[in-house]
Amino acid sequence: MSFASKVIAACALMILLGIGVLSFRSTLRDERDREWVTHTHVVVESLEEILIDINQAETGQRGYILTGDADYRKPFEEGTQNVHRDIEKFRELTTDNPSQQEAARRLQPLIAARLAGLVERMEIRSRSGLVAASRAVASGNNGEELMEKIRERVGEMRETEDRLLRIRLEEASASSQRMKTVIVVGNAVGIFILLLAGFVIHRETGRRNLAEQNLMHINERLERRTLELSETNHELESFSYSVAHDLRAPLRQIAGYSNLLNRDYGPKLDAEMQRYLHKIEEGAAKMGRLVDDLLSLSKIGRQQLSLEATPLDSLLRQAVDELAPECSGREVEWRIGGLFSTECDAGLMKQVFVNLLSNAVKYTRKREHAVIEVGQMRQNDTRVIFVRDNGAGFEMQYVGKLFGVFQRLHKARDFEGTGVGLAIVQRIIRKHGGDIWAEAELDQGATFYFTLGWPQNDAKKSNTNGKPESAITNEVYSVARS
Repeated sequence: MSFASKVIAACALMILLGIGVLSFRSTLRDERDREWVTHTHVVVESLEEILIDINQAETGQRGYILTGDADYRKPFEEGTQNVHRDIEKFRELTTDNPSQQEAARRLQPLIAARLAGLVERMEIRSRSGLVAASRAVASGNNGEELMEKIRERVGEMRETEDRLLRIRLEEASASSQRMKTVIVVGNAVGIFILLLAGFVIHRETGRRNLAEQNLMHINERLERRTLELSETNHELESFSYSVAHDLRAPLRQIAGYSNLLNRDYGPKLDAEMQRYLHKIEEGAAKMGRLVDDLLSLSKIGRQQLSLEATPLDSLLRQAVDELAPECSGREVEWRIGGLFSTECDAGLMKQVFVNLLSNAVKYTRKREHAVIEVGQMRQNDTRVIFVRDNGAGFEMQYVGKLFGVFQRLHKARDFEGTGVGLAIVQRIIRKHGGDIWAEAELDQGATFYFTLGWPQNDAKKSNTNGKPESAITNEVYSVARS
């Protein structure tokens, strides 16, 4: 998924999350509005209960005046108690409304006066009888006036609550409508963004599929090209092997006839002619060594590995022993560290050590005290073997040409060699799935490093470092150190 798709999807998710938050807040708001509506209904009911309680007290008073029966005092007393309780309840319910609190404060004396009048007539009935009580009721018109004022005050208070109820219902309805609008619009926007994200993803998927198809075609072409190059390399190796093998016979003839000519007719020739014959013999011998090295290089490229668990310490000791004659008469200090065991072709790996150590011995020849060090180290969790010397070294600008064939970093008169040894070493290392590289400084010595990976017997496969085995066609233009 591209950055644009991620941004679009994130926007859609943010919108949906926002809608969820708003829905949750709307639910809380609806619950609060319903609580206020219920609260208003309870306040209105408490006002109705105040009137009912006063009517109950009046009914008890009339019954007692008419009959004198003490049982009618009970409804009166209950009404009186309930009206005080309901007034307190109303005051508690309207603590957040100062106007209703003020209205309750003005209503309370009216109710008290009305109840006091009822109590007064009941006492007249108790002391003086029905006739006196009836006259007191007939003459006392202020009771109806008080009751009318009470009803007016209660009506005003109810109108206030009804107005609050309408306001709260309107607010709840408006809030609900706004929330519905937000949800509908938000969902529409979220769906649009998701559709847009789907379109972008579909387009990118199409592009990716097209890119994958192109990559597949490119890989197919690369595979065909790799196969063609592999076949070409095999043909070139066969050709080089054939050429090198066929050169041996004429070289032997040149060397043999030059030797015979020098032996039979050398004394009869002047010094200049003898020098010419000597140059021919040297050239033939050098050409023979080059042909032998070229055959060795070609043979390694065609050779199948014979893998077995091998201690590299043993191969290193054998290589040092073989080089003992070359060190005769010289002061050479060997610093040999412990190496590990691995699965490899013992013969080829011995040749690696022989070539690298031979190079070190050769290029430290001009040192009075030569130091050659062999050991191992860890680099990115990989075991690396190194061969270090304090010899002539080389300039690092030529390090890319170091493992080529038939070209040299040093003059032949300074250091002998055919320029194939390091190419052979590289071929062997890469056949074992490893890699080789070098670090050096001119006249400060050189260090060669190599690793071993998973050996490959099939030259068409790549090694663990992802580098294909180098072919002769890639090496003949490079420069070698030995």
